[in-house]
Amino acid sequence: MNSAAACSPLVAVTGGTGFVGRFVVERLLAEGCRVRVLTRGGPGSGALGGAERLRGDIVEESAVARLVAGADAVVHCAYQHAPGRYRGGEADDRFGYWRANLLAGVELMERARGAGVGRLVLLSSRAVFGRGSPSPSGVDDDTRAVPDTLYGAMKLALEAHATALSAVDGVCYASLRPTGVYGLATPPANSKWFDIACAVREGAAAENLPPRRQSTEVHGRDVAAAVWLLLNAPVPAVAGRTFNCSDVVVDNHVIATALAERAAVRLASAGGKVPAPSHPMRTPGLRALGWRPGGEVLLAETLDALAAAAAPAHQSQRQARGRVGAMP
Repeated sequence: MNSAAACSPLVAVTGGTGFVGRFVVERLLAEGCRVRVLTRGGPGSGALGGAERLRGDIVEESAVARLVAGADAVVHCAYQHAPGRYRGGEADDRFGYWRANLLAGVELMERARGAGVGRLVLLSSRAVFGRGSPSPSGVDDDTRAVPDTLYGAMKLALEAHATALSAVDGVCYASLRPTGVYGLATPPANSKWFDIACAVREGAAAENLPPRRQSTEVHGRDVAAAVWLLLNAPVPAVAGRTFNCSDVVVDNHVIATALAERAAVRLASAGGKVPAPSHPMRTPGLRALGWRPGGEVLLAETLDALAAAAAPAHQSQRQARGRVGAMP
């Protein structure tokens, strides 16, 4: 970010009330930044600490213009999709999906450039590496991306625009590709694996848990740390580049077992061979900048927090069932 605003830079954030966006806003505020968040409102939209709330939608030209006015940097976290669907978020409205994500994202970058914003971090996704991408055993920052979903294609197209604007206009726009993101959400019930934490408290048999699989994960706090690095790294090191963002490989039944242990519940082992994650991501670019994710230690801390958060939720459910089933 530019030195003129080094004491208290203004960072504009889209999607700041979302799961990942909240971690980003929290980190920016902790670093002493002024933060302006574009929000459509709705439940929980006010939980932004000391950030300025700007009411509007990313598809509204006037809202985007107000968002980037006077900003030193932009972080684009927003993603509009059909309820309950992330990949496959286009549902039955592909044109609306492109307008709200691809076209709106390109316009955001162009308006930021026009407003003199020299730094922008675009949150992309590992979905740019579809099953047809080279090196299924592992992908680097510069591995050729071959998306096989509209979500992955949309993210790859936005990456291309960030790279092109950096080359054509001399701005410093970079893309970050997080894998699956975990962490304690607000409210906790929105956290990844919270349903598993509640299920094991019911003594769920292994066969009643989600199908066994491995996945690559990164904590939201580490995603936010990567965003901060990209906002402050030397321009030649990040301008127009894309960075993979991944940390640990987890087995969801190992997660269930760990949560059961914390709840003092015995859970039968699922057994069987666990499919390896597809296209695990290596992170040489971020690590060269000094990024050090939390690894197994942060994963364990998060499971502790999830188990603790699930306990009162489980107790409330039991009490509610008891009231429903009570004799009049």
